[in-house]
Amino acid sequence: MSEKDIRIPPFWIAFAGGIILSVVIAFLRGMSGEKNLSENAGLLSDGFFVTGVLMAGIGGLMAISAKTDFFDMLSYGVKSLVVMFTPFRKPEKHPRYYEYKMQRKENRKQSKMFLLYAGFALIALAALCLVFCT
Repeated sequence: MSEKDIRIPPFWIAFAGGIILSVVIAFLRGMSGEKNLSENAGLLSDGFFVTGVLMAGIGGLMAISAKTDFFDMLSYGVKSLVVMFTPFRKPEKHPRYYEYKMQRKENRKQSKMFLLYAGFALIALAALCLVFCT
């Protein structure tokens, strides 16, 4: 088995990044070895919760964007503004909204739910730390 065959699923990468960010937040809030377990668990709970809510929120938006055409009009509007105000792009070559929407529909990938699941797992860790806090 070569190194190219080893692939880490995106959920685990997002989850590990969330744990690292949560621990950094806990240390910035004052977690240390001098405090007792209850206080440190409370600080970790805060870190896991903040990171989990942010990841779950972004993951929810990614899931909606990947499954539906909810954000297509917004992205078309932004791209149209860029075309309109830059001298390097020609408005004649810019597709109409219907063409753009059909193009996006063809290129739409499967739902990216890994960030949503990682956020929920971090929120569950926050609840677990909250049990130790009380």
